[in-house]
Amino acid sequence: MIDYKKITTPYKNEMLEKLAEFVSIDSQYDEKTISEKYPFGKGVAKALDFIDNLAKSHGFKSKNYENKVVELLIGEGKKNITIMAHADVVPEGSGWDQDPFSVVEKDGVLYGRGVADDKGPLLAAYYALKALVDNKLLGDYTVRFLVGGNEECGSKCMEYYFQELKKPQPDLGFSPDSGFPLTFAEKGMLNFEVKKTCNFDNLVSVDAGVAFNSVIEKATVVIKKDDDFVNYLRNQNADFSYDEDGENYIISFKGIAAHGSIPWEGKNAGMDAIKYLGEYYKNEDFIKIFKLYGPTKGEGLGCDYHTDEFGDNSLCIGQITYKNNQLVFSVNFRHINICDPDEMLKEIINLSSPFELFNIEKVPLLYYPKDSTLVSTLLKCYQEETCDYETPIIASGGGTYAKEANNIIAFGAEFPGFDAHMHTVGECMTIDQLTLSMAIFARAIIELGNKLHEN
Repeated sequence: MIDYKKITTPYKNEMLEKLAEFVSIDSQYDEKTISEKYPFGKGVAKALDFIDNLAKSHGFKSKNYENKVVELLIGEGKKNITIMAHADVVPEGSGWDQDPFSVVEKDGVLYGRGVADDKGPLLAAYYALKALVDNKLLGDYTVRFLVGGNEECGSKCMEYYFQELKKPQPDLGFSPDSGFPLTFAEKGMLNFEVKKTCNFDNLVSVDAGVAFNSVIEKATVVIKKDDDFVNYLRNQNADFSYDEDGENYIISFKGIAAHGSIPWEGKNAGMDAIKYLGEYYKNEDFIKIFKLYGPTKGEGLGCDYHTDEFGDNSLCIGQITYKNNQLVFSVNFRHINICDPDEMLKEIINLSSPFELFNIEKVPLLYYPKDSTLVSTLLKCYQEETCDYETPIIASGGGTYAKEANNIIAFGAEFPGFDAHMHTVGECMTIDQLTLSMAIFARAIIELGNKLHEN
């Protein structure tokens, strides 16, 4: 019997050293440096190169496809186990008490952008695989480790890999980009933008949000000087500050960031701005938008559905701009299994009129039966390495690479009862969790390999 903790623990120190190097790369999507050579920006390309070079330094066969996806192949079997992780991160946000692109350790907890989503789990899975290779434990199948560069902004990386390059689909596999024990279901998504020309004499501009799938932490409003409006904000106990700029006030609204799948855990500064501007100036467009899109479970759109298995629908406004009388905002709507996305979309379009919807993207719901090979095998791996037989498996609002390929589910690495603060300030993971994750992932690779032999 293989002692997975024993074979993976010797790789802990090297994994932690490489994690510090990896996190130091600012690999968020960067429109300013996008080019044909750098499809997701220079930072993402640098992070993909880091993984490519790491794999080659260990003698593995690795290839970087157009700075979109790095592919690591071990073995030459006809069937494959595929691990899918990502090197890109969400924007750092504001309010850190450290450089977010450095790893800081406090009492065994590691802090930094990417330590939990997804650079730490990625390296835990990588070193789990390396431990298996070094101990000559893999069977006659191929293990394919894929690292993408665009998971946080639409997964164009994996679309390229599977659709354009026509690479084979996984036979079995996992993505270490969610929580333990495992995620057997992921909500479907409707992503779109809403726009309308709005006449608002006093308002110069609104600039709010950095990503469509994160609750807006800061909103900047430029408005013609109006002390009465400032006093109104004070009376409303709004969380704001302001400066003068010639004939204008620059008003900064402060919110609390949260992952787009759980918007009710944040405070949307952009929607606060829309609310206060609409109410005070009696702007019907802004009032309507807040009424429809302010509630975080879709109540304003009549789309607040719930099941015990999947939980609630969620609605996140991630970006808002107003310039030259044009209001545009992004919507990340996640729906559960009892919803018909086409019917909901028709109703949303109808209720939003005369606002127009554009750039509409539909992402289907993901569901694996609890008795399926993937679910039962990976759950057993988690349980046997942790002795946790009580924590239920997860139906998630988050979207992972599991939706981008066949026979993949999200497996780790946030542990039950621990808040890794993904997509928010203070992202973290413990050293012990990363170390244990290596053992869990190593067992998972072997057990999935055994299942390939059975089929």
